[in-house]
This record gives sequence, C-alpha cells and structure tokens, in this order.
Amino acid sequence: MSTTFERRDTARIMAAVALAASFTPSLLRRRRRDQAAVTAGAVVLGAGAGAVTEVAVLRLAERLGSESEARLAVAGIGAAATLAELPSSPSDLVAAVGTGARVAGIGALLGALAPVRERREPVDRVALAGAVALGASGWWAWKRTDPRRQRPRMTAYPPVGGTFLPTVSGGAGSAVPREGLDFEGTRFLACAVPAADIRALRPDGGPAVDPVRVFVGVGSAPTVQERARLAIDELERLGGLDRGRVVVWSATLRGFVNPVPLDAEEVLCRGDVASVCVQYWDRPTLAMPFKVPVARDTHRAVLAELAARLADRPHRPEVVVYGESLGAWASQEVFKDGGVAALDAAGVDRALWAGTPFFSGLRRAFQKDRVPRDERVALVSTRELLDADPAAARALRFAFLDRRVDPVVLFSGFDVLWRRPEWLDERLHEDGGPDGLRWVPGITFLQLVFDLLRATRWTSDLPQAAAHDYRVELPLAVNLALGHHLPPDAAQQLADRLIEREVARGARLRALRRGEPDPASATVPAPG
Repeated sequence: MSTTFERRDTARIMAAVALAASFTPSLLRRRRRDQAAVTAGAVVLGAGAGAVTEVAVLRLAERLGSESEARLAVAGIGAAATLAELPSSPSDLVAAVGTGARVAGIGALLGALAPVRERREPVDRVALAGAVALGASGWWAWKRTDPRRQRPRMTAYPPVGGTFLPTVSGGAGSAVPREGLDFEGTRFLACAVPAADIRALRPDGGPAVDPVRVFVGVGSAPTVQERARLAIDELERLGGLDRGRVVVWSATLRGFVNPVPLDAEEVLCRGDVASVCVQYWDRPTLAMPFKVPVARDTHRAVLAELAARLADRPHRPEVVVYGESLGAWASQEVFKDGGVAALDAAGVDRALWAGTPFFSGLRRAFQKDRVPRDERVALVSTRELLDADPAAARALRFAFLDRRVDPVVLFSGFDVLWRRPEWLDERLHEDGGPDGLRWVPGITFLQLVFDLLRATRWTSDLPQAAAHDYRVELPLAVNLALGHHLPPDAAQQLADRLIEREVARGARLRALRRGEPDPASATVPAPG
C-alpha cells in the first residue's frame, strides 16, 4: 500500500533565504533600483529551486517509503557534491550537476522545517494576466528611472571656442564633412589637444604641433572597406602619414573613444601623431557581443588599408593600436589566432588594450599560454601599474591593462549560474573587492549582471580608479606601453593635469545638456 506524502512549502522558505542572500556584497555597491531588481530575481530563483527540490523529495519518498529518509538522502548527495568541489569543476556538466545537488540538498533540509503547503485553487487567467501586467509595469518603471533617460541627447559636440583645429578631418576639402557625423564623431575631432595646450600640459614644456585626427562614421560610406579607404585617404590628405606615429583607435559600440588616452598620447608625442577611428555602429543595443564581428572587420580593414598605403613610402610612421572595453575585444579578434606573429604581420608596432572583456580570445590565450608570447607582451594590473613599471618596461610593446575587480573583465556569462568563478578568492579584497564576497548559486550571476551594467556607465561619473573606469591610470599606461618613458614623477604630474582636463570637460558637457551657457565659450584658460 503506497503512502501519500503532503507537499511542504519549501518554495517559500527558499525564496526567503534567497531574498536575504541577495543583499550579500558583490564587486560594486548597488543602487536601490538595482538592488530591488536583484532581490526580485533572487526570490524567483529561490522559489523555483525550492519547488523543484520538493517535487524530487516527494518522488524519492514514494520509493523509499519515508519522507525523512528521502530528505536525508538528497541532503547527503548535496553535501558529497560540495565536499568534492563539483561546483568548481571546469566541466559545465559536472559543475551544473554539482551545483544542482548542492542547492537541492539545502532545500531538502530547509523543507523539513517548512509547513505543509495549503491547497489552493488553480490560478485563473485573470490572475495570471494581472501578474504578467504587474511584472511588465515593474520593468517599465525600472527603465524609466534610468538616470540616462533624464539627460537630453546631443547630436554634436561643440569644440571649445567654436572652431575645430585645421588638422582634424571634416574641414575644407574633406570627403567626410562633420555635418554627417554624430555626437561621438564630433567629440573625437573637437577634443584634439592644440599645440599651445600640449606645451602647457607637459611638465618639461618644449615645442609642439597640432595633432591630426580623422573620424569616419557609419554614414560616411556604405561598406566597411569604403569607410576604411576613406579614413586613410583623409589621413593622407591631412599629412597624418608623415607624422612620427599613427594610432588606430578601436571604438566602443557607438563610436566612443576615451578622450583621456587620446589626450595623453598627443601630449606625450608633442602633437607629432595622427589618430584615426572608423565607426562600425552608431546606436545603443543590448546585442553588443553580436557587433564584435563587424567591429573586427572594420579594424582589420583599416589596418590593411594603412599597411598598403605605407608600403611604398620612404617614411613609415610607427603604427599603434588602442582598444578599450568592447573596442579592445574587437581589435584583439584580428590577432587572436596568431598572437604576436599576427601583430607583426599586420605591421603593428605597439598596442595598448584596457579593460578587455572576458570573452576576448587573445587575452585569455596569452594568459593561459595557448599562443606563444615573448618579452614584448605583458598583462598589467592597475595596481601593478601604480606601484611601479615592470622590470622589462623597455622591451614592452603589447600591453593588456586590467583591474582585478572589473566586472567586464571577470564576467564569463551564464556559467556563473552553476560554477564558482576561479577569480573569487580571499585575495580579491586586496585589489578593492569588498570583504565577505562569496559565490551564491544563481544570485551571484544576478549581482554580476547589474555590476556589469553599472560598470559600463562610468562615462557620466567623475574619474575614479574603480571597476571599469580606467581614466585615472590610462595616462601612466600610455606612457609605459606606448614607449614614452617619461620619468615617474613627471608622468604622474601629467596624469593629474589630464584628469583635471577630463573633469572640466565633463562639467562642460553636463552644463550643455542642461541648456546652460557654455562654460568654455567666454574664456579658455591655459591648462595646468
């Protein structure tokens, strides 16, 4: 005679535990709206795990004839999986099974303390529709409270003093008029550092010239190859190929290039540098990883066109690559299969990549020694950079700059749901990670997703050495990786001046977005 066991309200108990766990620390401090979303997601995950666990316990109890034996059996399997460290296994299947067993074991034990579930009538369609509507309205309200929605959009970035330098693209005789560029394109051109500012910014003064900058937008030509050709044509027209160095900047999604390393490179080169950037996408999208192929193809086309144009010239400038965040991932895709050999073959003399996303194949290949590397390659943390230059700094040509607590660098995707990340250890707090940081299945994934969203919105904040914001360290990184070797004290002094410049630029942009008079229109003070 079979025994019928009553289902317990394990789902509610697990939901309550998940709610409490959602307040544990993650890489970044969460705002209230983010915490609310993490908590809601955690409650859903906890309730689902509790419901599934209770069904499994009851099925096993029917076979064993005892609910307590079934709960102890599930708990024992969970304990064995935890002791065997299965949730940390490199195999997705083993890690998922181990984590599932661990969660089920906890749920089975907690279920023994839960009351018997009350019988309820099935949920009718009206109640279901109401729940869906409530969820949709909550998502709408969360999106509407996004601070970025409250800022009016600007379609163009006005240059200080109302005029662009004559050495940037879009002027008389240009095939890429500035009227066809968007905000990011005009910002790239408008922020070029004039020779007078370069002399004032450098601690040692000295001569300087106006730098060359070229930006080609997605609307400037219909194909990737045509945009690349147009960019190098414009670079040659402005005399950029006669400069001592050409820097190919790999932009992030909408064409954004961090102005701090741009400023640093122009100041350190005394203006004897030409910068070129070709846009590959100009709208916001959640499908950012799917834009990597077109970004990679754009970067490859620019480098190929540049190499072809330089092949027969008696003077060959040094070719440098810079990428940050999605731009770093995209540009590294060009070289991921060949490593250093591919960089050499493409004619790249130096490269600096900051905040490379986890999914970039080149960085991980170097990190895991899957492709050969020599003394020219270095993986540099921000902490190491601030402490001292590497011993082999003179030989360095290709540098990866990362922060150990950057969510963009650490987030590996859905596997965080079922696998404990290998970077999560007791040393993390030494690099700025909060105390008490630990992995909670499912919930850590939710926390990292919102850490990721917040970390990628640093451009509206004041510069700070945290998360995905590398502006404070980038002048030092440019000095190191791009071979300028300014003495440490002078490099730090320059970095401080460039950060002051960035703070003033941000204040000006906020004033313009509020519709206030341009603070830089009346008087342009000398830097420093």
